[in-house]
Parts: sequence; structure tokens; C-alpha cells
Amino acid sequence: MKGIAAVLLTLAATTVAASAVGERLPRLEAGTLDGHRLVLPDSAAGNIALVGFAYQRESQEDLNSWLQPIRQEYMPADGFLTCEVPMMGSRIPGLLRGVINAAMRRATPMETRRWVAPYYGDIDGYSRRLGVTDRSRVQMFLLDGSGVIRWHASGRADSVGLAGLRREVAKLAAGEY
Repeated sequence: MKGIAAVLLTLAATTVAASAVGERLPRLEAGTLDGHRLVLPDSAAGNIALVGFAYQRESQEDLNSWLQPIRQEYMPADGFLTCEVPMMGSRIPGLLRGVINAAMRRATPMETRRWVAPYYGDIDGYSRRLGVTDRSRVQMFLLDGSGVIRWHASGRADSVGLAGLRREVAKLAAGEY
């Protein structure tokens, strides 16, 4: 019974933004922790990309539950990227943004700063375009090389969710889409 419950929970998590699957990720532009500009999905063009959106400060462990195992298995040299987008909001004043970014930079390994981009824009509008209704959980999207969303999950990763993600990565790598 435990296995069936896990599958049902994973299916429920992947239906939240199911309407976005098959559509191109809406454009998002943000500065990265290493000083570059990230324009999604364009900055990931030609690569398979796992993009995680976090809406709460406490979400880093949930993001890491997806990103760390995937980063260990797939490398940028293989055409695979991972991006983190902390959804900060436009109400945060400019001076405070600098303080927040500096703290995140100190907590983020140098090699991943290029792909961590705090978003200080319209969270409500972007979330609506993305089809996200539950911002209490991290939202993970797998993009193909043209920026089309091929898979979605929310919340903390588990073995069933990671297995589903790996299957989708394998399909993309094999050109099955």
C-alpha cells in the first residue's frame, strides 16, 4: 500500500501545473549571483534544463532534494543545466536586494552561482503564466532544448519523483520529444 500512496502523491504533485507541460516556459529575466543576466528559457537554449522556483526562504532543502542528485548525475558538458530561481518579489527595496544577494552568494558554491537568479519581479503574474497555484512548495520544471516544459513536480523530491525525472531526462537525451 505504501508504494501506491507514494505514486498517488507524486501524481498529485505533478498535476498542479500540468497545464504548463507542453508549453514554452514564460520569459523570465533576472540577475545571477555571479553578476550575469539569466533570461529563461533563452539562457538554457540547446540544453536540457531543470529549473526550480522557490517561493519561501525555507525552501532551499526542498530545492536541493531535486538539484543535488541531478547535478551529480548530469553535467553541463553533457548538455544539462540546473537553474534556481528564488522568487523574491518586487516589493523588496534595492538596497535590501543587494544584502539578500550577498548573503545568497556567500551560501552558494562558486560553480553554481551562474545558475542562481533571484527574481525581483511580479511573482503573481509570472506564477499565473506558469500555472503555479501552490507557492508553499518548490516548483520544478524540466525543459527541452527549445524551452518547452516536458515535466513538472512540486515539493520535496522523493525516490518516485526522482525516478520520474530521470525517465524524462532520458527521453529528452534520446530525442523522444
